[in-house]
Amino acid sequence: MNVMPKAAKLNAEPASLCSQPAAGELLLPDGTSQRVTWQVPDEVPVALQYNSEPYTVMMATPADLRDFAVGFSLAEAIIADAADIKGVLVMPVENGVTVDVAVSEVGLDKTKLVRRAMEGRSGCGLCGIENIADAIKPLHPVRHQFTPSLDAILKAAKALPLAQPMNRFNRTVHAAAWVSSDGQIELVREDVGRHNALDKLIGALALAKTGTARGFVMMTSRCSYELVQKAAIAGLPALVTVSAPTALALDLAKNAKIFLGALGGGGVVVFNR
Repeated sequence: MNVMPKAAKLNAEPASLCSQPAAGELLLPDGTSQRVTWQVPDEVPVALQYNSEPYTVMMATPADLRDFAVGFSLAEAIIADAADIKGVLVMPVENGVTVDVAVSEVGLDKTKLVRRAMEGRSGCGLCGIENIADAIKPLHPVRHQFTPSLDAILKAAKALPLAQPMNRFNRTVHAAAWVSSDGQIELVREDVGRHNALDKLIGALALAKTGTARGFVMMTSRCSYELVQKAAIAGLPALVTVSAPTALALDLAKNAKIFLGALGGGGVVVFNR
């Protein structure tokens, strides 16, 4: 894939450059207070285009946008294979970033490119969908089923905070991590939006050509339906989050035969295996 130098520079920015300092007052239990400065994460409009045609605008953290574009394209089934993407151009513009994805005509599912009617907010995986039928996609069972061990999940949960460079600066962003069967964290992507973080991870896995038959995704967010939906479309066999799934997320996981677990009670609650 070909990316212009500006895109490479933007995607390679350290976590500290995706944050801004914000002054605050720390109130202490003893009634005293002190001035503090925290780093708060950048959240900017990211306009996604396909073959230079506008598609949607998402609110996202301006890091790893190449991964984001590839992962979003795969997770939304706009393309079936990352190899169909011929290039990703990341262009800083006034007040945001434009990401133009060049896709071969053969690999592009034009039926999925009905332009979204509104922006996608960072906490929303649904914004801009005009029809209820488009919101919940029919899912097929993932090709490979995998049940991570308790030891592997707890090992990854302990290691994940140290694997989040951006969150160490701003204490705000979500992380999506790919974890091997033995609990080793292999890839992490971060964003203010949980679904954006997962899109970035899916893109990074595809670009690295990482095998995903034996491993799992761990996320620092709640488990909402769109996370299960994206994982299923990308063929990821297992998902572990920090809190319980919604009823819809659980139903989708069962239909897609995805392992679904949540951290809690000093261990892991398994909702589907």
